[in-house]
Amino acid sequence: MANNIKREVFVVDEGFQLKYSVLLAVTGLLVSVLVGYVFYRYVNAHDNALLVAGLNQSKEAVLFLERQRKLLMIKIAAVGITVTFFMFLVGLVFSSRVSGAVFSIRRSIDSINTSGDLSVRFRVRQKDELKELVQDLNKLMNKLDTKYGENTVSKKSHN
Repeated sequence: MANNIKREVFVVDEGFQLKYSVLLAVTGLLVSVLVGYVFYRYVNAHDNALLVAGLNQSKEAVLFLERQRKLLMIKIAAVGITVTFFMFLVGLVFSSRVSGAVFSIRRSIDSINTSGDLSVRFRVRQKDELKELVQDLNKLMNKLDTKYGENTVSKKSHN
């Protein structure tokens, strides 16, 4: 298994990768909304406590607090959008590692099925998540090739 295998296409299984990425993005958005809501409620309660205590009863202070709350909402929304986008990208990267390996395994299996050549080996990139599975599949193929490889070659030569 070579360490320098490069995949030319980043999105291999569009349906799987999109579903996985959207799931992570929605999770990131929900966490952002929950944290933002809790933070906003905390700041709002703190500001209301100051108003009730009479420390900031001037009209300017009330307007200032309202502007600060609006800015806080904008900042919370910006953080939520950023986290959602980041989680979507993380989903694409990790799903590429899985779906790319599955695509490579499928391609090798198709090659074995069509040619009957048991010397075909599975190849994935070092960073792919299924590299241990591929190593085990290659061990299995070595055993099959050792046991049945000569019969496969002789069958090909007779056809």
